[in-house]
Amino acid sequence: MGLVMQREIMEDLREEPFPISKDESYFWDVTFNSDTLESVQYTNQTQILFDDTVSKLTITFRAQFPYSSILEDVIPNGTNEYRYVDAKIWEPGVKESGGNPYWEVRATQDYPLERFEFSDLVNGNWLVEIEARGYGNDLIDVASFHDHFDMTVTITKPCVHFEEIHEIGECTDLSELQNR
Repeated sequence: MGLVMQREIMEDLREEPFPISKDESYFWDVTFNSDTLESVQYTNQTQILFDDTVSKLTITFRAQFPYSSILEDVIPNGTNEYRYVDAKIWEPGVKESGGNPYWEVRATQDYPLERFEFSDLVNGNWLVEIEARGYGNDLIDVASFHDHFDMTVTITKPCVHFEEIHEIGECTDLSELQNR
């Protein structure tokens, strides 16, 4: 009987767990570089699992194409084929069924940093798809430039912090606790 009482006393001393929001982020930070006059191709496909605990999707996007506005005046539409970023996010099954992306952006000139937030999310494997082409050149110092884009996709999920096992800021995903 003594062990049961000691256990009850220890349980009463334990801090209550508390929920916190946890961000899981995916980053793309691409700077184009080439030693020739050819543009450089970049492609990426990344799947991100959304379970029923994901409460928010946040996307930040920015693109920089130095001298793009000048080149557009000299060679109309010329840079749209050789200097661009086309980023899309697909809900599960939508691309395969011929539907439209959940979110998309196409940049052919400088695109200022922009933030997008969404909360109407479905469970499953989401697809982040990026296709880009750009130049980067240091051949002539005065005219050196590098096309660049960066994008971050962040999903926000609830998790539970237990004082006795977690350091500050650490937690266990709520979806892990629900599956036990």
